[in-house]
Amino acid sequence: MVGEERLIVVLHNVHSMQRVIEFAKICYGLGYYTLVISRPIGTAAQVGVPEAQKVAFKMKGRLIVLPDLKDAIELLKPEKIILFAPKPYGKKRFNAEEIADQILKGVRVMVVFGGLEPGLSGRELSMGEPVYLDVGEIGAVGLAAVTLYEIKLALKS
Repeated sequence: MVGEERLIVVLHNVHSMQRVIEFAKICYGLGYYTLVISRPIGTAAQVGVPEAQKVAFKMKGRLIVLPDLKDAIELLKPEKIILFAPKPYGKKRFNAEEIADQILKGVRVMVVFGGLEPGLSGRELSMGEPVYLDVGEIGAVGLAAVTLYEIKLALKS
């Protein structure tokens, strides 16, 4: 679980309470320790965040809620920031082995998923390395599940 503690998972700009809850279940269920919800709005903030806090508590995880992605970067100080976007906004294909290798070397990595369709803005994508995953239109929750599972497998190999 040492590698999993160096990965910071971020759900940014989310309105759906269900999306927040599902993200928490995926993150903590796969053994990751830190989930950041940045810019939750409406029911995501009012109902989703408290429910996600319960999931975090039960699974011994840490939930951090912040007003913006910039705050998450400033406070958590990741050494590498990976932002998920659809092609052509994602500049290169996501490589889980590369990320796992960096995590195992002690690098703190932040992976950011957009909570709304189509995802992150151009300004947000400029805050790190925009990548894509060739899985089709599966939504943010599906994208996070596939990505985090691939990283978990890569950390074990």
